[in-house]
Amino acid sequence: MVKKNKNRAVVETATLEHIDCACLIHDTLYPWDYVDKLYNALCRNLSLPVRMHVYTESNRVVPGHMIHHALEEWPGVRGPKRSWWYKIQLFNPRHHRGPMLYLDLDTVIVGNLDWVWRLPTDRFWAVQDFKYLFRPSKIAMNSSMMWFDPAKFAHIYQHFDPGQIAHKRTAWHGDQDYLHEILGPGRENYFEKTRVQSWRWQLKDGGFDFRTRKYLAPGTGTHIPDSTSVLIFHGSPKPHEVKDAVIEQHWC
Repeated sequence: MVKKNKNRAVVETATLEHIDCACLIHDTLYPWDYVDKLYNALCRNLSLPVRMHVYTESNRVVPGHMIHHALEEWPGVRGPKRSWWYKIQLFNPRHHRGPMLYLDLDTVIVGNLDWVWRLPTDRFWAVQDFKYLFRPSKIAMNSSMMWFDPAKFAHIYQHFDPGQIAHKRTAWHGDQDYLHEILGPGRENYFEKTRVQSWRWQLKDGGFDFRTRKYLAPGTGTHIPDSTSVLIFHGSPKPHEVKDAVIEQHWC
């Protein structure tokens, strides 16, 4: 679908019969049930049928109702950050062409996501890094959730040299630093801040006060605003480690 905005610029939005969603699971950082829980949550919170893409090792068994994409093994890219860097392979158009919603496995979906596929598909969308909560001038990306067409951003994969990571010849801390740099100024768009929030910094126990280094309402648990659809569990703890009735209600 093509429509015109207020400035008469052409904006592409998706006309879809299903939603292509993706996740990445590699090595043993997460058990498979994280994939199942993410898929279940997507199905609950999208009005269109979900087509699930799983990017993983070539020899991992993936259920028949999901699409298996075999990751390239990059020699020398080791350690916990390996699965971060393997996210660059999402931009290989050999795997998929067309709008795709990617989510990290440690995200918890708590509300309807139909607003995502109504966003312009000629742009790249991601979460603004939560450092803005204590450094308002900080503009950076969090790649826990992305909406993009791999074919339109194939240069992200094509220009990436895993050897730079293997031999530590770069200052990039992780994939989102690379994405922020290669996209360049004005090429990345951020989801509305109320839509995607940090669980441990914004929604746990009334939110974290960075001035006092304390939670505003200790022991009150998780409160989710009506406008919020996704909780990001960056760092620790992970969803399976949280004993909170609200989280358990949605992470299933």
